[in-house]
Amino acid sequence: MNENEVKNGSDLPEQVQEAKSLEISSQGNVEIALAQNAFSTFFTLRGNGKILIDCADRRITANSRVFVSISEFNSDARINRFIGAADFQVLNVAPYNGGVRVRINIAWGSPLPVRVDLLVDPSNI
Repeated sequence: MNENEVKNGSDLPEQVQEAKSLEISSQGNVEIALAQNAFSTFFTLRGNGKILIDCADRRITANSRVFVSISEFNSDARINRFIGAADFQVLNVAPYNGGVRVRINIAWGSPLPVRVDLLVDPSNI
């Protein structure tokens, strides 16, 4: 590339953003605490490819911390989850007042049964 060419998009120089550090105790342990009203729940669906899921739950706010995992299950999402040949990915997580939207990717040619687990800390951080 010569000096007269304009860079844009993914050609731009990488920008480093500073992140906040975790709280460290006097013993050197990382202190991570969930609020007393933190909870977990799950949703199920059948699908493949990229899917945008809306998980409605009035306890979730736009400022909630939401942790998501997904897995394949056989006949009952509560007792027989497994790791099969399909790749499962959580791509994006966006809480809002009244729920959370999650974009996932199920790399398989036909719909599979999917369990979406949420760990929610609704506290204001």
